[in-house]
Amino acid sequence: MKNKEDVLKYIRKEGENLKVPESLEPEQMKKRLKQQSAQRSAKKHKVRKLYRNIAAAAACFCVIGLGVTVFNLRTEQGQEIPQNDGIAAEESVVKKTENIEINRQGIPYPDISYEDIYASMSVRWEENSSLIRGEAGAMKDGAEMEEMKAATEEAPAADFAQTNVQTAGVDEGDIVKNDGRYLYQKIQVEQERGAKWVIQIVDTKDDLKEVSRVDGIDGLVEFYIWEDVLVVIEEKYLDTAAKKLSDEMKLCYEEDMAYFENYYHEITFFDITDRSQPKGIKRFTLQGQYASSRIADGYFYGFSKYYANPGEGEKDYDAYIPVVEGRRLSADQIYLPEESDRTSYLVLVAIDLRNPTKFTDTTGIVSGGNLYYVSDENIFVTDNQPMERKNGWSSNKTKILRFSYNKGRFALQAMGEVKGQLESSFSMDEYNEHLRVVTTVREYQYQEIFDDRAGESIGFNIVNDRQSNALYVLDEGLDVVGKIEGLAKNEQIYSARFMGDTGYFVTFRQVDPLFTVDLSDPREPRVLSELKVSGFSEYLHIYGEDRLLGIGMEADEETGRQEGMKLSMFDVSDKANVTEITKKNLTDYEYSEALYNHHAVMIHTGKNIFGFEAEGYKDGFYRDYMVYTYENDTFVQKLKISVQNGRGNYFSSRGTFIGDVFYLLFGDGTVQSYNLNTGRQLESLEP
Repeated sequence: MKNKEDVLKYIRKEGENLKVPESLEPEQMKKRLKQQSAQRSAKKHKVRKLYRNIAAAAACFCVIGLGVTVFNLRTEQGQEIPQNDGIAAEESVVKKTENIEINRQGIPYPDISYEDIYASMSVRWEENSSLIRGEAGAMKDGAEMEEMKAATEEAPAADFAQTNVQTAGVDEGDIVKNDGRYLYQKIQVEQERGAKWVIQIVDTKDDLKEVSRVDGIDGLVEFYIWEDVLVVIEEKYLDTAAKKLSDEMKLCYEEDMAYFENYYHEITFFDITDRSQPKGIKRFTLQGQYASSRIADGYFYGFSKYYANPGEGEKDYDAYIPVVEGRRLSADQIYLPEESDRTSYLVLVAIDLRNPTKFTDTTGIVSGGNLYYVSDENIFVTDNQPMERKNGWSSNKTKILRFSYNKGRFALQAMGEVKGQLESSFSMDEYNEHLRVVTTVREYQYQEIFDDRAGESIGFNIVNDRQSNALYVLDEGLDVVGKIEGLAKNEQIYSARFMGDTGYFVTFRQVDPLFTVDLSDPREPRVLSELKVSGFSEYLHIYGEDRLLGIGMEADEETGRQEGMKLSMFDVSDKANVTEITKKNLTDYEYSEALYNHHAVMIHTGKNIFGFEAEGYKDGFYRDYMVYTYENDTFVQKLKISVQNGRGNYFSSRGTFIGDVFYLLFGDGTVQSYNLNTGRQLESLEP
């Protein structure tokens, strides 16, 4: 593993496999707590210290002591322009949220109080305090790297590359954007006291020219371009011991609160009608960890995780009620499931992009949140559940929530559950009012361990385990109406893709079984074919009417040993007889961000072009950006560009295009342009 992204991916995979010993299940923990009540205070301190260390290592985030952020926008003339007066300040006093007049449809929210929420959370928090922030799948990297899948629909007609998104018409945040004239990218700028992040805006008309930089966004995660509006998302952490914070940024945090409790994030809107003079409109501050977001139908929809700390006491509402814009969510904005076992919230917010000065809706549900899939009408959120023991076996399972969204309003519509866990949001798809889901099911058999002297149980050992995969079809109420279980035993899901009445998913052990599933009858899904080829595809993309593109790894058929990257093109015209019609082994490359982050894939099927960066090691480390087309059942390389260029190994690159000009963007602000037809370099903009 050569970099942060590899580490993050490994941590996530391992986190999903974490097994909680039954000695730590609620009933066992209750006994312990009764015996150790006198030691709780000291124990709590140790838990916090341990959690802070674990979370810091797992998240791999830069922890920053923050004060009030001042925005500076540098124009093409290099002039420093303060823009803070255009951005509304946060409130210094936490208040109860002003209720937004909403006729909320769907599942009615129960009539509860803060005290009801506390009563639900407090027992669970005490029972499982050492594990609560280590929920499987709770961590994420800046862009929730395993969360999304690319659009099944044809690419838009526009002759320029746009963000490779999950659902056509539903935009996703990224670190590079292209509006057909201007290029936008997240870049790192070195300065005396360390590096900082800015957004660089480059005009491609006539020649490459940097027109402005949006500054003061050190915690930059990702951003959007919607018409003449720039939406910036930052994630930050309050280190109150390192720096005294202003009242506007305190957000009710205490110095000794645990790691994730000190997370907050900001959503800032800029008017970029004049790209050379971006102007701040409004900054929103939300307590908790940023999870994901989308832009659809002219609204911004944001999702975040808030980790409560009910151990601070019933009347300390700010320790277990989320704060949004300096105000606590009111009790009637929170949904508390009847049998909730969580001390975390999923918080949803919506903002009108035409007037981004206030929320159109805010709501929270006591739940976890792991993966997010947004269709044309619904938001699906998965919540990995604790292992459940039955007949001597414990198996993993996943709860699924469905929210409808429309014109900046949310409504909780349904909650359901399936066996197993999802590999990524690639594993979900909504079609004809049904949700299709593929999961990997892990099961463990335990043997109880007894203390002979005490004559009591002291824990369990795993004596057997098994693994398989399943496909479930759920109706609007998220009830399972069709299923296929027991697929590809001792293998796991690596990628999935759906197109209409057909589903495709890949499992792997030594070879790659590509399963094709007929979903025309939701109640009777059936496997049509199982194609076994060497290696596996980690990313699948519908490439035209009857082709399926796979980007993955080649592997030895006998041992499963990986042997470099691989491109595959599958013929899916005959669903019962899918074939791999061509492949291209990229044995010189061992890793690519494209394997786990579809945003790193530049793809436009209408233009018959796709590209990505890959890296390898042979007599030294190297990294190249490659652009391919698909002609006469063969992959044809159009461009191969070294992205080292004296930059060392730190900055990765992203590709995009406008017309017949390809642009290569680097994280240090360099932009290069090439003729897509000839491969000739045209221009280079140096930072």
